[in-house]
Amino acid sequence: MPYTFPSEFERGSQAQREATGLVHEQVPQAEEAFTCLMPPTLREVLEDLLDEAVREINEEDQESSDQARDLYLHDDKTVHMALRKEAISLVPYLLYKYWSSRPVTEMEMLNRITGGYQHYFSVILDKACVCMQLLFGIELKEVDPIVHTHVLVIAAGITYNGILSHVLGMPKTGLLIIILCIIFTEGNYATEDVIWKVLSRMEVYPDREHFLYGNPRKLLMEDFVWEQYLVYQQVPGSDPTVFMFRWGPRAYAETTKMKVLEHWAKFSRIDPRSFASLYDEALREEDGENTHDDTL
Repeated sequence: MPYTFPSEFERGSQAQREATGLVHEQVPQAEEAFTCLMPPTLREVLEDLLDEAVREINEEDQESSDQARDLYLHDDKTVHMALRKEAISLVPYLLYKYWSSRPVTEMEMLNRITGGYQHYFSVILDKACVCMQLLFGIELKEVDPIVHTHVLVIAAGITYNGILSHVLGMPKTGLLIIILCIIFTEGNYATEDVIWKVLSRMEVYPDREHFLYGNPRKLLMEDFVWEQYLVYQQVPGSDPTVFMFRWGPRAYAETTKMKVLEHWAKFSRIDPRSFASLYDEALREEDGENTHDDTL
């Protein structure tokens, strides 16, 4: 029987949906080419995401942090809202670094934060990184601990970012990872109706253009299938005809169920081990005890 998404997944889905309100603030002229892709009308939606999702994700770390205690225990809403704005402003700069394949130092990021809030740099960076990972599937990894240099890389081992080589666009990896997670938690296959039902919680609809993901139907049923991350086929024996998605060979080659489960767990504030059957299946795959099982 297919695994039913828990309420934590729905909360994470809501976070991803709201995160699509990314907008820009005060970026250099060289970056103007991509900031127009981020509609300012959705700014408040993203700020709600940063207020809700990040607070839950980092709750334990915040409780043990002096600056977080100052921020949350005293309920300084003015400061908290300002930090959300700083995080929003940092995300387009990180995307710019990703697009240009350039590393970024903590000093560079710190210089982009308003002086009065530089004391909260770690909190601001955590918020920005959540958006990068959840929306775009892009992670910030430190490569030089001495000068604190970071590179931006695609998450979960995936090599495809969904951007055409000659077009400046938004990475689609975040959506791909979510779909792979849906398929895994549904029992290694998910019907087309189930996929679109979950994505609709993020305001991603099959017949509606999305400002980050373009044409979602084309992205799933053509691009992701063509790139062999997804397999789209009829459910055997279904009458009336039902179609489903499974992991494709490239997904199995580049990532694992454990990586996908852990990636999603970051945003759901859950321990992957709480999904006993899913975690055991992913662990067996990690240990090489079995190859992928996508039988119906």
